[in-house]
Amino acid sequence: MILVDNRIYLNLHHRELFQKLAPLESQETDQVIVEPSKKGPLTMKIKWNDKIRYLHSKYDPEHEASRLIGKWQDLDQYDQILFVGIGLGYHIKQFATRYPSAKFSIYEPNPEVLVQFFTNINIKDWPLRNLQSIFTGTDQQEITVEIQKLLNTGKNILVIPLPAYEKIYTDELTFVMKVLKEQIHNEKSNLVANAVFQKRWTINAIKNFPYVMKTPNILLDIDQSLFKNKPAIIVSAGPSLSEEFENLRYIKEHGLAYIFSVGSAINALIHHEIYPDAACTYDPQSHNYRVIQIIKDKGITQIPLIFGSTVGYETLENYPGPMLHMLINQDTISSYFLHSNESKNLEILHDAPSIAVVTFELLCRLGASPIILVGQNLAYLQNRHYAEGISYGNGSEFISDDKLKNLPTVKNVYGEEVPTNEGFNQMRRQLELFIQSHPRVKVINTTKGGAHIEGTEFIELDQVMKQYLTSKSVKNNWYKTANQYEKKDLSIHIKKAEQEFLNLEKIFSNLYEVLNNLDRLTKLNSQKNLENEFKKFDKAFGKLTKNVFYKIFIHPMMKVQNKRLEETFQMIRFHKNAVEKAKIIVQQTNRFIADCQAHVQFVKPYYKELKDFIESEI
Repeated sequence: MILVDNRIYLNLHHRELFQKLAPLESQETDQVIVEPSKKGPLTMKIKWNDKIRYLHSKYDPEHEASRLIGKWQDLDQYDQILFVGIGLGYHIKQFATRYPSAKFSIYEPNPEVLVQFFTNINIKDWPLRNLQSIFTGTDQQEITVEIQKLLNTGKNILVIPLPAYEKIYTDELTFVMKVLKEQIHNEKSNLVANAVFQKRWTINAIKNFPYVMKTPNILLDIDQSLFKNKPAIIVSAGPSLSEEFENLRYIKEHGLAYIFSVGSAINALIHHEIYPDAACTYDPQSHNYRVIQIIKDKGITQIPLIFGSTVGYETLENYPGPMLHMLINQDTISSYFLHSNESKNLEILHDAPSIAVVTFELLCRLGASPIILVGQNLAYLQNRHYAEGISYGNGSEFISDDKLKNLPTVKNVYGEEVPTNEGFNQMRRQLELFIQSHPRVKVINTTKGGAHIEGTEFIELDQVMKQYLTSKSVKNNWYKTANQYEKKDLSIHIKKAEQEFLNLEKIFSNLYEVLNNLDRLTKLNSQKNLENEFKKFDKAFGKLTKNVFYKIFIHPMMKVQNKRLEETFQMIRFHKNAVEKAKIIVQQTNRFIADCQAHVQFVKPYYKELKDFIESEI
């Protein structure tokens, strides 16, 4: 039975883990055995592949643990340590004693080992102040979630496995390392995206707001019964699309499924005189307008454009056909100004590395099923990047043999290795996550030669037509409706934003005053008075972060700077030297506030443009 002290600790700090372990307490097992070592302290062995494997020395487990931790140098330089395998915890206790300020977490793949640990070792005697988390099991989704939580508290993680686990739990250890690598890469990609787009998202949201006010919200204003359990096709621009034009033409002519074109695919479809039921676009970049320029050039009025509210505003200018919008989570403008206590909650979609991923989430929210992927290669096919009919005149639709040789590969729908790139891989992983989070939606991948997408079934499109697309599903003019936003709320929101805008100068002034006091006290080396000044700083900085104008206009344009400052604050949180701590706060925050003030001046004319529009609407 788990020791009483451990039960209390687990109930207080790791309740979910305790609930997972509790049913195992009463189960008799000969898979995990605890016995005395030759020197006296307990050791542990487990049955693995019909063999007995000791997790610790059967002679002197404490000395072995000391040697194991002694092999690693300067462990306190890491943000945290992840121990894979706990056994009886000798090595972890050694670490926590030697490095009392270092953070650590524990992943034990075998829950029975954890039960025996908590049954035999009283952790009341352990230095647990810096234990971040304990998790167990082999479910890959749960492991991924736990690792993401760890990365939120620091990216520089060292993994220390129990030596025996390098053979016993090779797959789990490999998966942990893979997830860490992928998650850190995704974090870096997000940081790059934030750095590139953080201003653009806000400017687009401001300039697109008049279009948002004048067009239906596809998730709020469209009758969702039109899509409920109806087949929908996401047509992407991959080279395999070239094989499906006749099938898509037949599906469109007979209304067998809703056809949603994403990104550049619209060019190939129009080139083959196939008009989809909607074209979707969301890219915030200024050149995104080129993707749908063909519709403007030809004056096509029959294709509804579903735009993300942070799309490059140039895309929407002079669009000849009907438009609908979807709110994107990078848009803080619409979510603030359209909030109403009386109307339905705003449905907001997640930004993603690909419009196909955003459209997939949209179709899931609309209730469409099955969702059919066409031209979603996420890899190269015969040196081609795009389907025929798509060209931007810069040669980007082709890739040379020499370049292909140096690219990573991925398994395709036939199990063969095909060349891809990191951008495609990121899109695929993101799509797989969304598919995983919508297990009730059937997803069919028809992309011949495309990358295998976990969670999808590969069926060729002509077979899908025979099996799933047997009757008319599409209602003509499905998009014809008006939005239901409450304009009367705009008046309240713009008055509040204006008042908060005027308050900013006083907030900045107050912050500078507190920082000057901190700076003065550091020069006097006044440790005692600094603690009181830290409280004043927290209060003054809190006023900035709670300011409505800052939250909806400035903070979104400074995601990278905010993250950097948050990491600095996190790093110095437990800094023992108050003077050094104060110096860092003064230096970093002064720079941050100056940046804030520059962004206020930058956004001022755009804010005035928005304010004038809202006042004219009111």
